[in-house]
Amino acid sequence: MSKVNSQKSKVNNGFTIVELLVAMGLFVVLIGIATGGFIRALRTQRLIVALMAANDNVNLTLEQMAREIRTGYNFSKISDTELQFVNANNIVVFYRLNEGAIERGSEDVFLQRTYRKITADNVKIIGFNINLLGNNPGDGYPPRITISLSVGIPNKYFENVSTNIQTTISARVLDT
Repeated sequence: MSKVNSQKSKVNNGFTIVELLVAMGLFVVLIGIATGGFIRALRTQRLIVALMAANDNVNLTLEQMAREIRTGYNFSKISDTELQFVNANNIVVFYRLNEGAIERGSEDVFLQRTYRKITADNVKIIGFNINLLGNNPGDGYPPRITISLSVGIPNKYFENVSTNIQTTISARVLDT
C-alpha cells in the first residue's frame, strides 16, 4: 500500500502540460493588455507635451504681435487673415497666415513687402481670423483687434488635434 501512495504523490507533485499552457496563455494576454495601455499612455503624454510646446510658442508669437499692435495706428483689415498698420517706428507692418504659419511683413521705401515667419516650426496654425473694431475716425474709441486662431502640431498621428486661442488687443493711440 505504501508503494501505491508513493506513486500517487509522485504523480501529483508536478503540473500537466495543459495547465502550463493555460497559465502561460493567461500571462501573455495580461502582459499584452498592460503593454497596450502603457504604449497608449506614452503616446498621449507625447501629444500633450507637443501641444504644450506649440501653445507656448504661439503665446510668444501673440505677445510679440500684441506689443507692436498696442503702439500702432492706421489699422486696416486687408482680409480675414491679414492685418496692416503703422507701428511706433512709422513702418508699415503686415501680419498674415501663410501655409500654416503666421508671418510678419514690412514695406521698404520702394513699397516692396518682405515677409518673415514668426511662428516656430513645431506649430501649425490651422485657423487664423482677425477682427477689427473701433477703427472708424472720430468714434472716440481706440482700435481693438481680436485675433482668433486654432493651433495644432505638424505630426501625421495628431492631425486632428488642435487648441483654440483668442486674444483682444487695444491700441494705446486714440483716434481723433
